[in-house]
Amino acid sequence: MRNNKQLHDTLIDVAAMELDFPVTDDVLNEIAAEIDNIPDENWYYCTFREAYLICLYGSANPDDKKNIDWLPFTEQCYKLKKLCEDFIFPMTDTRPRVIVIRTTSGMKMSHHTDVGIERLHVFEPKLRLVLKGREKNTLYYINENNEHVHIPESWRAYIMSGAGMHGMANQGNEKYTLCWGEPWTGDNLENKKFVDYMNQQLDKHYYDAIKLSELGNVDHGAGVKTKKDRIISWNEYHSQTN
Repeated sequence: MRNNKQLHDTLIDVAAMELDFPVTDDVLNEIAAEIDNIPDENWYYCTFREAYLICLYGSANPDDKKNIDWLPFTEQCYKLKKLCEDFIFPMTDTRPRVIVIRTTSGMKMSHHTDVGIERLHVFEPKLRLVLKGREKNTLYYINENNEHVHIPESWRAYIMSGAGMHGMANQGNEKYTLCWGEPWTGDNLENKKFVDYMNQQLDKHYYDAIKLSELGNVDHGAGVKTKKDRIISWNEYHSQTN
């Protein structure tokens, strides 16, 4: 068993690593169907990621990360809520927002990092679960040779670092990625359930993880969000593009 410093020093170098989640393919399909039933008008277009997103557990204001709860349109998301309440939230003393990133066929996510320049060297994990659309559609990191290092299609769930520059080109079907992150940033590894879970997952999956150090000399700061980036409501975005 790693002590907290050893665990921190191991995880901070993980760009992405597969995780075991207590979900079957049938449950993934059911959660995806719950998301399908939410009207499109509740989605946003994110100019930073160049993808759609929807906040399910958070605030009606997508920039508000303090006043969070289940949004009214998630009333029928029974399977999603059960996964969060039974598995995710007990491991997170600070409740994470729950967001879905949606990419349609042909959409390319920009090369970006998920943290500010001041947090590029801070442990700030993100949890991900792909509900649908893994095939020909995986997230990738960029190495020092500007090559794409892809997450394997077989990974349903994974932990990732937002401090590594990453992107995605959707060459398959529509993709839903369920995301847990800010305001949760790992609770300084003080949640015993999360610590025990990550130690167990490292023992099983660390060998095949993508490590930031193995990507080489990459300017991850080049992917940091700028002031010009916006989150635009679905209706506003599509009124501009039609």
